[in-house]
Amino acid sequence: MRDYLSRELTVAVPADSGRFTGSERPGDLVHALVYVPRDAAAGRMRAPLVVCCHGLGESGLRVAGVGQRLAAAGAVAVVPSFRGGGAPTAGSTTAMSVLTEIADLESILGTARAWPFIDAGRTALFGRSQGGLVAALEAFRRPAQVAALVLWYPALRLPAAMRTRFGAPSAVPPTFTHRVDGRDITLARRYALDIWGLDVDAELTRLRVPVLLVHGDRDADVPITVSERAVRLLPDAVLERVPGAAHGFGDERFADAMARTEAFLTWCQVLEED
Repeated sequence: MRDYLSRELTVAVPADSGRFTGSERPGDLVHALVYVPRDAAAGRMRAPLVVCCHGLGESGLRVAGVGQRLAAAGAVAVVPSFRGGGAPTAGSTTAMSVLTEIADLESILGTARAWPFIDAGRTALFGRSQGGLVAALEAFRRPAQVAALVLWYPALRLPAAMRTRFGAPSAVPPTFTHRVDGRDITLARRYALDIWGLDVDAELTRLRVPVLLVHGDRDADVPITVSERAVRLLPDAVLERVPGAAHGFGDERFADAMARTEAFLTWCQVLEED
C-alpha cells in the first residue's frame, strides 16, 4: 500500500454544459477531492487515473473512501462533487440532471488527464448508483480515453424508469421526488426530459471497454436484475454478486467490494501488480 497526499480541486464547466435549461441553474464550478500517491506527486512515477462518481443527491464524500483505497493502491483518484449533488457543490438537486453530471465529469477528466504525473492511457471510471450510469455513458462517448469501467449497483434503468413512471414527457410535473437510500430527492422536469430518449441498452451493447459490475442481491433501490441484464448486453463484462447486500456496501462488504475492484483494475492493467 502506498502513501498518498490529499488535495482539493475546482474546475470550471463551460456555460450551458449538459444543455440544462431549467429555471434554476447549477453553478459553473465543480469541486473535487484528489488523492495522489506520494511517488507520483514527487515525479518518481506516472500513475493511472481513476475518477469516482457518486450517486444521486450525494457529494463526493460518499465515495471518498473508494478514492483513498485506490490511491493507496497506486492510482491518482479524483472524487468530484457534481453540481446539484450536495455540499460543497453549488446548486440544489432541482438544478441537475444526468447530462449536467456528464458535463462535470468531462471537465474533470480533461483537467486531470493533462497532469504530468498521469499515465492517461490507464484511465478508469468508477461509479455507484446514478454515478454508474453517468460513468457508463461517458465511457461510451469517450472510448479512447477510458481503459476500464467499475460500476457498483449502477442505476442503468433510470431512463426506462422515468418513461414508465410518467408515460409521456408532457406528463412530467415541474418537480417530483425520487426515492433512493431511504431519502426522497426532489428533482425538476428537466431531469426526466434529459434522459427520456436515452437507449441505455443500445449503448451498452456497443461499449468496448472491460466492465466490472458489483451488486448486492438484496438491493431494493436498484435490483440486481439491472446488472444481470447489463452483463448479458455488454461485450466484455463480469458481474460480482455480494450476498446479503442492499443498496450500498458497508464494513466487511465494502472491503470485499474494494478487493474485487482492485483485482479487476489490476487485471485490466490500470493498477500495477504489487
